[in-house]
Amino acid sequence: MNNDAQPYYPVAGELITENAVFTLIPDGRAPQNTTLLFVHAHPDDESSATGATIAALTAAGATVDLLTMTRGEMGEVIDPALKHLEAEHPANTDRGRQLGQLRTRELKAALTELGVRDHLFLGQGPSALPGERTHYRDSGMAWGSDGRAAANPLAADDCLTHLPLKPQAEAVAATIRAIRPDVIVTYDADGGYGHPDHKRTHEVVMAALDLIAGTTAEPIAVWGIEGQPQETDTRQQAVIRGKIEGKREAMRAHATQITITGPTTFEYSNKVPQPINAVETYRKLQGQNITPPPTASATEEITEAPGPINSIITASALGLISGFAGTMYHTQIWYISKGLWLPWGLALALLTVYFAATWAAIHTEKNWAATLVGAVAFLLTGTFAFAKGNSLLVYINPINPPGIVGTLWAFGILAVTALSIISASRYRQKNK
Repeated sequence: MNNDAQPYYPVAGELITENAVFTLIPDGRAPQNTTLLFVHAHPDDESSATGATIAALTAAGATVDLLTMTRGEMGEVIDPALKHLEAEHPANTDRGRQLGQLRTRELKAALTELGVRDHLFLGQGPSALPGERTHYRDSGMAWGSDGRAAANPLAADDCLTHLPLKPQAEAVAATIRAIRPDVIVTYDADGGYGHPDHKRTHEVVMAALDLIAGTTAEPIAVWGIEGQPQETDTRQQAVIRGKIEGKREAMRAHATQITITGPTTFEYSNKVPQPINAVETYRKLQGQNITPPPTASATEEITEAPGPINSIITASALGLISGFAGTMYHTQIWYISKGLWLPWGLALALLTVYFAATWAAIHTEKNWAATLVGAVAFLLTGTFAFAKGNSLLVYINPINPPGIVGTLWAFGILAVTALSIISASRYRQKNK
């Protein structure tokens, strides 16, 4: 349901507190030994609200599981050809059941992108309790006159927010006992932008935590997704600079709900432009605080990796510079004695390309940038070698030292480019 008010969506990272931490992993634990359970209301919430965080956690070796409360049956559909799947569409007769099935398939694809280990809906697996529901419907929402999310007046009687909270909390508690997560991540009390199902999810999780308080199943920490940041909020804040590529591709999988409009932008069905933010912030709801690292500064600037266009420009420039510079000094040879010579200029030329390509891959966070550096340098060298029949800049003919180093220079570019990609990948893996 819609009105003329501009919908409100909070933007993560607008407020970073002085004592913020930059991880969700508890003190003294390695990511590889940490299990996190994310609890979300609908398919696509895990990607749009926490996708960058999940992608970064799984890339670092952490185990991430997801519990989704509903199948999103009340969602609006972007594709006109699928509008009939909307529960409130005049031609719909299944109350959104087929849409829920489609969104479940989209969710599966998104979780593959994010690296999530296990997923279940509320009422499935360990959350399936004897005599209780195995399926909870999406409650839907309406936009209030102030642009904030409000309760859906047409919500069904069997939706999440209209059913008793206690059985839902018991089902979530059973899930926590089965998974034994070290960390739980869900919504803060405001539900992010205020969706009724988000608020109910927060209430259910907090009630579930009360049921397991003091037991071995109680998690070390519980974090809530930060909605509208408040300077008066004294709870510990976590600021996660995650993986925007993984988040974007996971969001792209939810095609009924999300349109990716650019490398860092998207829209829901209401066509309101929004950023795909690599920065996601959280507030501590319960459990142990994390000790801020001595060098951490909550006010330091959070920089994004360059976009595709800037990366292409940077890599191309580095390829031209390294290719030209290497061509100028690759023929410098130290003749030690007759038949013995040392091609120090060639070594320097190849190192120039290697470091340029490695820097490009690390700086842009894109391995293809290193490939572009090498490709430009290789094409430039080939131009110098073959554009003119008697080229003196690059002599490719392995019958004498200049010809040998010319040949090694031209084809060595490809080898050092491949090596730079390996080096950059290892660097990023080590510094996650």
